[in-house]
Amino acid sequence: MIFGCGLGDVHSDVYKDGLITVKHEELPVKRDGQRIQFDHPHKLSENFVTKELADIYYKENGLFKRKETLRVFHDEEIKKLAPLIVRAFSVAMPAQVISVTSYSYRMILSDKKNYCIVFIADHSLNIAFSRVHMFQTFNDVMSEKKKYLTTRENPAKKRRSSFWKLIPSAGQQLEPDHENWLIIDLSK
Repeated sequence: MIFGCGLGDVHSDVYKDGLITVKHEELPVKRDGQRIQFDHPHKLSENFVTKELADIYYKENGLFKRKETLRVFHDEEIKKLAPLIVRAFSVAMPAQVISVTSYSYRMILSDKKNYCIVFIADHSLNIAFSRVHMFQTFNDVMSEKKKYLTTRENPAKKRRSSFWKLIPSAGQQLEPDHENWLIIDLSK
């Protein structure tokens, strides 16, 4: 499903599949104090996006953490996310990031939320997270749906989480001084 809505002079396309939402947002992203210019629109293959999403891992921080490295996205999420992300990149404007919200079900009336922004700059795919497997109850999800259009979170402004950190796979690196922002070179 595709929805379009205009908020003043800001145009936003929204792509949904169940509780998974991919949309365009105008968020300022800075590197070394300078606003990044995005290389959008951009053509990515669904196979490439699927592979990269499957290769994103994290480790839990804190007292009750699991010791192993875990995947951020599960196979069912990736199957829904990849085509939506490809479509969003194909029409994104140079000032727009692609924001991604997904939920993976865990237990009755609860699930885990991922939230990130994705953009291309300097021949690299950038993925910055603000939430990885954040526990959500059914009531949390319903209240988020109500404020859906007003939430403007910018993961690029975040540097780390107390609960998790990304673990780069082969071909990935972390943005300097960030534990939540992966960079994947597209020129290889």
